Amino acid sequence: MTEVVRHGRIDEGVPGELPEELVTVIASGAGVRIERIVSRGHVTPPGEWYDQAEDEFVLLVQGAARLEFEAFDLELRAGDWVDLPAHVRHRVAWTAPREDTVWLAVFRTASTG
Repeated sequence: MTEVVRHGRIDEGVPGELPEELVTVIASGAGVRIERIVSRGHVTPPGEWYDQAEDEFVLLVQGAARLEFEAFDLELRAGDWVDLPAHVRHRVAWTAPREDTVWLAVFRTASTG
């Protein structure tokens, strides 16, 4: 049996023009999906909230962003991470407009308890 080793760079394949956030699934498996998300001034539309059925761990690899929760805001810069349990309502309130904000998001089956 031959195993396939995949390799890449977190910053590869980002186009010069980015009219929408760029979401790329890097890897997935049983109960886990890893995405690279690139934002360039993108935010969650007004009045919309993420309310996901999965837990989500997010590492901000590059750039800067602000997440908004119902009770507080969280400023993020490169190297910061946040672990969001399923159904924690949140939105992206701001991302750096003139540079790429690169997120590494790990979605996993919601924990119980």
